[in-house]
Amino acid sequence: MPMDKTEHPVVPLDITVRFAETDQMGVVHHSEYVVWFEAGRIAWMEAAGMPYTEIAGAGYNFAVTDLQCRYRNAIRFGDAVQVVTRLASLRSRQIEFVYEIRNPRSGAVYADGRTRHTCVDDDGRMTRVPNWIADRLMGIASE
Repeated sequence: MPMDKTEHPVVPLDITVRFAETDQMGVVHHSEYVVWFEAGRIAWMEAAGMPYTEIAGAGYNFAVTDLQCRYRNAIRFGDAVQVVTRLASLRSRQIEFVYEIRNPRSGAVYADGRTRHTCVDDDGRMTRVPNWIADRLMGIASE
C-alpha cells in the first residue's frame, strides 16, 4: 500500500531552542534533530487520531530501521524552529516519515530528513501494521 508523499498533509510543531540543546559552539547539537524528528512524528500521529501511546499500549511499536538527516544551516539558543512532518509511505510492515526543520517566519530550511520504521510486537518480532492502526493513519493522509 505505498502512497505518494506529495498527497499527504503536513503537521507542524513549533519549538523554541533551549540552552540545553546547544553545544560548546552555541549551536544546536546534531543529536537534537533526531529528538525533534521524534517529537514531530508523535505530533503527526496525535493529529491523525492515533496517539503513539495507544499503539504501544496495544502491544505494537515502530522500531527505527533507518534515519537520515541533512544539516543545512546552524540553529542557535532561543531561535524559533518549526518541525514539519509528513507521512511518506505506509506498507504492510513499514512506515516512513519525512521532516523539515524550518524557520517559521522565513521558511528557510535548517535541516531535512526521514525515518523508516518496522512494526514490531512487544517481543520485538516484526509484524504487520494492524488494520485499525493503518486505517487511522491513512485517515489523515487522505484528507
